Amino acid sequence: MDKKEMVIKTARELFTLYGYKKVSMDEIAKKSNVTKKTIYTYFKDKESMFKYFIDEELINMKQIIERIRKSNKSFIEQIADSTYKVLTYRNESKLFNSLLSDIKKENSSKIESFIKMYDNEVINYIEQRINYEIKTGNIKDCDAHLSAFVIYKVLLSVMFEYDKNINEKKVTSEIVSILKDGLLNKKEDE
Repeated sequence: MDKKEMVIKTARELFTLYGYKKVSMDEIAKKSNVTKKTIYTYFKDKESMFKYFIDEELINMKQIIERIRKSNKSFIEQIADSTYKVLTYRNESKLFNSLLSDIKKENSSKIESFIKMYDNEVINYIEQRINYEIKTGNIKDCDAHLSAFVIYKVLLSVMFEYDKNINEKKVTSEIVSILKDGLLNKKEDE
């Protein structure tokens, strides 16, 4: 493992264990067996190092979405599955959980802005997919950004705020039903 890989591995471990705020560049250097000067050849500062990890998380998230996009599912099912899988991934990410803990403890605006960036990436991706489906005539014209925001925030709330046990199939089924059939549209045979 080269020095840069060692620094990245160490920083990831330290950020995950202790949070972004509590870890210093000195600690990363010491545990990586390199000098701070060496770290600064790879990263401008601690914030740029942390952004590296957020970008890495976003790449992983996009890979999840792309695998689902290539499936034979309908657009609505892809959106519901993709969003749910991304939220599950985010929930299971030890690094992300460490950041959420930092926010709750210290309400750090830097960490909050990183998470907002992550959320915006997901919303932008959903928006792009909605715009594509509008252009191809598969769904009706709508405010793609607002629709993407609503879809993501509803699933985010279900994942982190809903007070009952949930399972992926039920959540996906409910979201697909709401998107496809609408909440207020009663079936004619009812």
